[in-house]
Amino acid sequence: MPTFVWELQGVSPTTIDAADIVQFAGSGGFDTNIVVDEYNDTTHVKSSVGADDSDGNTPNNVKFISQAGGGGGDSEADWGDGTEDIDAILQAECTLKINFSDPSSVAITGAIFYAYDGSTPATPPANVDVRVAELADTNFTQAEGSAAALALTDQGASTSHDYYILASASPETVGLKDSFAFRMELTYS
Repeated sequence: MPTFVWELQGVSPTTIDAADIVQFAGSGGFDTNIVVDEYNDTTHVKSSVGADDSDGNTPNNVKFISQAGGGGGDSEADWGDGTEDIDAILQAECTLKINFSDPSSVAITGAIFYAYDGSTPATPPANVDVRVAELADTNFTQAEGSAAALALTDQGASTSHDYYILASASPETVGLKDSFAFRMELTYS
């Protein structure tokens, strides 16, 4: 039976269980607010009981800086060592690692990744600007709802497939943004 394993990367990975959430937070760390129209300064895994499951992991954080201000029109982000073009990020520095595995060797096609309201895949999260990219992309995608999804690279036949995702979010209005989730879809054969 095929399985997905989602991890927030860091010094050691934090597995993101089905009831957990990826929490984007402010400069004060876990459970701190992000200023409206600014992007996350920290990223965490919040458990279903409200605990910081990523505490002690020193989780990776990728903060969106600009859509096309880098060299050659590349998007820019800060992942801890200053503003850089996103195509310079290393695998181990990405926010998320998503593994899809199957006991049979399968190829992956048509994979997409996006943010949505947590209920209806086509509905973007309300009042949140979400930017995502796959490792080696030159620009972020504003992947809000399934119609605006980030297209991921097809992968050849294997029993294990890894996807590395950069993710950043910004509130557009004051208040808790709890109708917000990530989703990945793919076809395997």
